[in-house]
Amino acid sequence: MSNEIDRTVKLKNKISLLFFAASVFFLHAESEGERLFRMNRPSEAAAVLEQEIADGTASAAAYNFLGLCYYQTGDYEKSAEVFEAALKTPGTDKKIIAFNLGNTYFAAKNYTLAIRSYSLALTADSGFSGALLNRANSYVMTGDYESALSDYRNYQAAVPDSSAALTLDRMTDSLEKRVEEIRIEEEIKAAEEARIAEEERLLAEEMERQRIAEEKAEAERRAAEEKAAAERRAEEERRLAAEAERRRKLLEEVANSLQNTDSTNMSSGTGDIIDYEQESELD
Repeated sequence: MSNEIDRTVKLKNKISLLFFAASVFFLHAESEGERLFRMNRPSEAAAVLEQEIADGTASAAAYNFLGLCYYQTGDYEKSAEVFEAALKTPGTDKKIIAFNLGNTYFAAKNYTLAIRSYSLALTADSGFSGALLNRANSYVMTGDYESALSDYRNYQAAVPDSSAALTLDRMTDSLEKRVEEIRIEEEIKAAEEARIAEEERLLAEEMERQRIAEEKAEAERRAAEEKAAAERRAEEERRLAAEAERRRKLLEEVANSLQNTDSTNMSSGTGDIIDYEQESELD
């Protein structure tokens, strides 16, 4: 698949130069900065174009040339800044600017922003096949193969006699297979996730059942302990009650014995005391 990508990227560069040339020869008379750029002197051209823009003498196309200068010197960050500014500048060709901005982001390996830029170009012109092709390349780089396949197919329909037709056929064939592989992988993954989820559900249910059983067993154990303790308390209370009853009866017996009214023990006068013939023991 990488060979197909390389070929389509080369095609992308040819398209970029095509639109650059159109800007030069058909939109306006060239400035000094533009002339230097056409002479393949991008570093010199950039300095002049910056000055022309600052002086207000540059055409709206100057932003595009300046962005391309930085692109050619490999300063993709500066190139992107210029193209982003050009999108907000009145009078610039937004379709071409967005397209070249996408190429810059692609070269900088920022494929997400490249997709955004190519989409802007396609918003300006839905028939812009170059932006469609390059967006497809960007989707491939992000791993969004379904979107890439859709864009490649649309490009093939729009440009059936493309010089890269064979490469595109191989690319779409490869993507179709990869998309199907991904679909199968996702189905297998979904089935596995469902299996794991079911196992976890069953495990959770079993753990809950065990927790309930353990709580029930613990509750029954505590109830049995409380019952046994209550029975011990009741038994102790009965014992203490019986002991108290025994002592009460013993005290009554002693009291009755002390209350003996035999005449031999009766007092004969004041001051005499009762003589008890027997003693009783109090336990």
